[in-house]
Amino acid sequence: MSLRVRITLVAVIVAVAPASALGYLLFQNTLDDARAEHEERLLGIAASAERRVAERRAREGRAVARLCDGEFLVDRLLADLEGEQFGPIEQAELVERLPTLMRSMGLAGLMLLDGRTGSRYGRVLAAGHFPGHAGATEGQLARAVESAGERWFVRELRVRADGQTHEVRALLTGCVATRGDVRVIAVGGQVLDAGFVGSLAADVPPVRLALTGPDGALPDELAGARTRRDVYVFEDLEGAPAARVVAVVDETRLEERLEHIRRQTLYTLAAALAGGLFLGLLLSMSITRPLGALESAASRVASGDMQTMITVSSGGEVGKALSAFNRMTGQLKQAQSRLRRAERIAAWRDIARQIAHEIKNPLMPIQTSIETMRKAHARRLEDFDEIFDESTVAILEEVERLKRIVTEFSRFARMPPPDPAMLDVADVAQHTVGLHGGGAVGVRLELEGALEPVRADREQLTQVLVNLVQNGCDAAKARHGERGGRVDVVLSPHEDGVRVEVIDNGVGISEEDKARIFEPYFTTKSGGTGLGLAIVHRIVSDHGGRIDVHDAEGGGAVFELVLTRGGPPIEAATTATDTALPFADRSRS
Repeated sequence: MSLRVRITLVAVIVAVAPASALGYLLFQNTLDDARAEHEERLLGIAASAERRVAERRAREGRAVARLCDGEFLVDRLLADLEGEQFGPIEQAELVERLPTLMRSMGLAGLMLLDGRTGSRYGRVLAAGHFPGHAGATEGQLARAVESAGERWFVRELRVRADGQTHEVRALLTGCVATRGDVRVIAVGGQVLDAGFVGSLAADVPPVRLALTGPDGALPDELAGARTRRDVYVFEDLEGAPAARVVAVVDETRLEERLEHIRRQTLYTLAAALAGGLFLGLLLSMSITRPLGALESAASRVASGDMQTMITVSSGGEVGKALSAFNRMTGQLKQAQSRLRRAERIAAWRDIARQIAHEIKNPLMPIQTSIETMRKAHARRLEDFDEIFDESTVAILEEVERLKRIVTEFSRFARMPPPDPAMLDVADVAQHTVGLHGGGAVGVRLELEGALEPVRADREQLTQVLVNLVQNGCDAAKARHGERGGRVDVVLSPHEDGVRVEVIDNGVGISEEDKARIFEPYFTTKSGGTGLGLAIVHRIVSDHGGRIDVHDAEGGGAVFELVLTRGGPPIEAATTATDTALPFADRSRS
């Protein structure tokens, strides 16, 4: 993951994390506060509704009990029944007056039943909530009232509304009025419906009261309520739960409020994300751009360009780092210059020793030949002419050898810098192989895969291949004579560019000689100058490549060199001047 991406991610996290935490805390606090408030309000309303149920039951119970304790209408009915004077006229009058009495008592239902034994038991004398029900028989209801006494119970009650007769759930209580053998059963109460529940407490959102069955299952519109409390449980004649009044918290408004908070939090997070991305990109660009310039400059310095400097346009630690890099580059340039001078001096000292050694070898035969001629001349020897001729020939041969040494040294010392261009190594190798065709040693070119063009000096690369192939031919010929020698030039792709292998089946190179094979003036040939492979090594190095030697299978040697795509580094252009003698006269142009 790049530094720019990491910086942007950090900026986004820094921007989004507080907004996320704030949104979560706001959401959680709102939820906790609302539910605590709802719980408190639920408890208050449930307690209030419970008190109202108890008050209504007590009030209505007293009202129903008074019917059996001296109520004029009931007393008159008892008298009529006792005197056998309760006929259609009396019943019509009772039916007409009972609804008024029922409403004055605050009841939703009121019936007077005949309590005398026999077939008359349970006959409806009058019904305030259903006048047309007079004359019907409600024996089961009469027995229920006598069984319950003053206890309230839930039971179905037949009513008529909108021209339809149907049964409703009612909360009833009753009493029995007697006179002699005559008994009248009074039963009254309230219809258990939404109206009854609504009369228990004011509707204070979000708390709502609901009437449920004995199992307490809420209606569909409140089925999702999380918080609830039973206000009152109404029982049937057997004492089992028959209906419940439940207080629940309707969290619809809370959910709407929480959804609003969620949306606001998402909007805030989106804005924070956009802001974090923007700021992260700005911050990463302000940091990675100088770092990119630093990386590019470091790469140029690594390739040898010590002139590299970075323009410092920012302050702080980044600006200090760039300034430190510029100082380091200047110091490296000075150190490199000093190192090069030291290396040149050391190199030329070594070359001077080699040259002195090489020149000393021809001087000894020259000196010996001259001394021989002087002695022969002084003694007036008869064969002086023959001695003179042999000595002058030897002197001329050694002088010619000195000339070759000086010429090769001049070539090595004045080698021009590379003039690189993009070229095909296979084309150069084919040309080199063609130059050696038809000789005693077979020279063959082999390609192993597609090759990329490399940046190199064609003439210098040709010189390298010609020298290596010629050395290979000499080694193969030294081992096999005029027949059987072979040199293979193998080209193959390399991760850095192109690999070139020059393989011969010659006499090979000893381990001791491998360590010195590329040193100037080191040679194993009797007539060699020892500069050929040194020149090869220098050309390959100037091109930014590398060369090595190792044994070939079956005998012989392999010279392996790698040419890079980029070719000569920047400092290669200064090789010619850098390799000049440190004590040379530079006053001449």
